[in-house]
Amino acid sequence: MPQDKTPRPDDAHEKARDLAERALDDLAQGREREADRHIDQAKKLDEGALREVVQDLEEDAGSNPDAVKDRRD
Repeated sequence: MPQDKTPRPDDAHEKARDLAERALDDLAQGREREADRHIDQAKKLDEGALREVVQDLEEDAGSNPDAVKDRRD
């Protein structure tokens, strides 16, 4: 029986979060083109997961103003 290659919702959500986090790392390293590609892939999988990563980043920055800077180090 062939396996369905369509990601399950949980898998798609986690993959989209991973891609969003990879995009943040790309941006920190000055790789904007790669970041854009990862963001586009994340949006296609689960746009809500991308919003979650952005919200988490904003919350981290709110509780620790150096969080964004620390993420780049």
